Amino acid sequence: MQHDPMGLLSRKTFKIHLVFGTAALLLFLFIVRETRYRPPLRFEDVIEEARKKSSEPYAAATVPAFLGTLTFDQYRQIRWRDEDLLWRDVALPFQIGFFHPGYLFNRPIRCFQVDRKGVQPIPYLPRFFDFGGAIPIQKLPPNLGYAGFRIYYPLERRDRLAEVASFLGVSYFRMVGKNMAFGLSARGLAIDTTAKRPEEFPSFTRFWFCEPSPNARVLLFYALLDGPSVTGAYRFELEPGSETLLRVRAVLFLRHEREEVGLAPLTSMFWYGENTEIPAGNRHPEVHDSDGLLFRSGEERWFWRPLESGKERRVSDFPAGDLRGFGLLQRDRERAHYDDLDMLYERRPSCWVEPGGGWPAGKIRLVELSTVDANLDNVVAYFVPEKQPKPGQPLAVEYTLHWFLENPQLPPLGRCLATRVERIPGETLRRFILDFGGNRLRSLGEDAPLRALVEGDPPAAIGEIHVVKNPVDQSWRVTFTAGPTAPSSTPTQLRCRLELEQETLTEIWTYPFYP
Repeated sequence: MQHDPMGLLSRKTFKIHLVFGTAALLLFLFIVRETRYRPPLRFEDVIEEARKKSSEPYAAATVPAFLGTLTFDQYRQIRWRDEDLLWRDVALPFQIGFFHPGYLFNRPIRCFQVDRKGVQPIPYLPRFFDFGGAIPIQKLPPNLGYAGFRIYYPLERRDRLAEVASFLGVSYFRMVGKNMAFGLSARGLAIDTTAKRPEEFPSFTRFWFCEPSPNARVLLFYALLDGPSVTGAYRFELEPGSETLLRVRAVLFLRHEREEVGLAPLTSMFWYGENTEIPAGNRHPEVHDSDGLLFRSGEERWFWRPLESGKERRVSDFPAGDLRGFGLLQRDRERAHYDDLDMLYERRPSCWVEPGGGWPAGKIRLVELSTVDANLDNVVAYFVPEKQPKPGQPLAVEYTLHWFLENPQLPPLGRCLATRVERIPGETLRRFILDFGGNRLRSLGEDAPLRALVEGDPPAAIGEIHVVKNPVDQSWRVTFTAGPTAPSSTPTQLRCRLELEQETLTEIWTYPFYP
């Protein structure tokens, strides 16, 4: 039998074309699928979840009562096992460990991981924890949930993970960057902090962690906020570094109208410092996580308000029609000023809120509470919109939190380095000693015609003003006395700035004078 060589060639050609054609079709379908790839979870999905929950009655999740009876020392014994960190098995740069419910942290959260395969719950298993004998494991119910979590990242060294973020307790969280120690906290939202009714603390109840790539420098995760009068969807992008950034997008839905809604709240501790007296029996010169509030209104107006802890609650409002940022800062970085080798106050971070997307008109509200020790946060700062949101009207907000030790652009002007206040025996006057440094101030000669502008609102009795250069650190010292012009129960707001030939060289120092 004779074979047709042309026919055989045609069949071979057909098979080759069929194989390559099929491969090309599969490649085309793969490309189309990747182009149209929809993540298993999007921020819009979390927003929709928050919107739906806002129309439902609030129901708080709880944990067994015996967990709430744990002491602080008992709770500290419960530790997450490092070998069970999320993504430890695949050696990703971001890894996550979880806090167990108990002590003060009795609002459980549900957590999920998101990857290309979908959304999977992160189960609660007692074997993930070393309980240290704190509680009998047999009493723990299944599906208990977690109280919060820690995020780890190779911050200082590539071969060693370091804790860079902690979310624990209602909507509180803290961050650090390189060479920092944990200090002040941020919150998801502040509700009725200064209202006549009790303050409300909505909680993050769910978190979704998006699996990062092997070389990722940013971790994306979402959260659902829920409380008696509000729900919210949050999108977080965490970028650790010398200055750690947390980019935040939030959409809020009110269940009920509230008297006060505070955005981007920061919480810190100030017991005493250079501007206050040292409480009897304390050897440390200063004790605080933050020493001042900095905010920027408009293009060039920067304000610095030193913190203090009085005998009663004090609420201060600062109009911010064109807010460019605000934050609680720890400016004093001298270890000797704290003389505390354990607490490391000189390494506590500052946190700056940078608004994004155009914020409405409003005000910065600073709340300072009295305290007798350093165990509780007693300072809160947040933004209050002029028009408070209404039920049924979603409120969207964007901002970036900057956690840092030093930032020469906050502000780019000269800054107040220290505030000291002296009582004058037998008089209502106070003597104020302010030190300014940075920017151009250092290079000015001692004979420069530098002028301090000091004023009060309402008007105060301002004594003689002296401006002198410090030859040791090249800063400038301003001294003056101030007192009320008439008896009053309300404080006088003092202000001071330095000018050179009508050019402003410093931020505006502002301080309440209480008779």
